[in-house]
Amino acid sequence: MKLTDSQIKMMQEDLYAELIQIIMEKWNYPMEKAIETLYNSETFSRLQDPHTGLYYQSAGYIYTYLNNELSFADIAR
Repeated sequence: MKLTDSQIKMMQEDLYAELIQIIMEKWNYPMEKAIETLYNSETFSRLQDPHTGLYYQSAGYIYTYLNNELSFADIAR
């Protein structure tokens, strides 16, 4: 089954919301900081690209990539 662009966009937006919630819970960030963190991440860039297929994955699965990225960035500061 081939998804339409609007279906993919809806799936991506649902994942963004879930990831923001996870960031808020795991990193104790307020919503604004969680949104900024997600939107400025390499993981977000990959999630936006429909060719990666990340929109098919669960938020928990994608968060493992994001967490690694954030942890590395935190160490690099």
